[in-house]
Amino acid sequence: MNKLLLWLEARLGALFIRLYRRLLRWEIVNRNPDDQLCIYFAWHRNILYLTMHRIGSGIAVMVSDSKDGELIAGPFRQLGYNPVRGSTSKNATRALREMIQMAKKHQLAISPDGPRGPVESIQPGVFEIALLAKIPIIAAGVSVKREWCLNSWDGFRIPKPFTKVRVEYSDPFYVTDKSQFPTLEQEIRAFIEAREGIRAPQTKTPGE
Repeated sequence: MNKLLLWLEARLGALFIRLYRRLLRWEIVNRNPDDQLCIYFAWHRNILYLTMHRIGSGIAVMVSDSKDGELIAGPFRQLGYNPVRGSTSKNATRALREMIQMAKKHQLAISPDGPRGPVESIQPGVFEIALLAKIPIIAAGVSVKREWCLNSWDGFRIPKPFTKVRVEYSDPFYVTDKSQFPTLEQEIRAFIEAREGIRAPQTKTPGE
């Protein structure tokens, strides 16, 4: 895709998200202060909800280093985020270094099962960043009254217009040693499951 098309896609994508956000009713629970440095943890299927909710926050977001990743990074920039290209698996070392550097001044957001899964898998990078940057992890669980779930590997979620979206944040999970990783993973999974239930990729698409 040439630069002009990317420029248009970034601006139109961001405009659509801003407008669609206004059609939803939001309930935010246990939101931490915007100046508290941390890593937000959310499954890939919830990206749209968290993106709408935190517009203009300056959060550093890990985005795939693939060509398709630029289609996401462009709108993110327009919405006031700071995209970091890479993932916790591909180009991991460079991406982790950049995220740790960003963590000195910005909150971070990572979807540990993105960009291609497996669904609800967790790469250790999210815990390593928290340990090295000395910042806590805050999990986000999203419950929605009416939504579409795409027939994708993650069951990507899209809210139906005028529905209520409830985003609940956990208390901070602090990482002080690598030996904590398995326990923290269990606790984070339990928090999200309690808010979202046990989910699997769905086959519903908009219009059904």
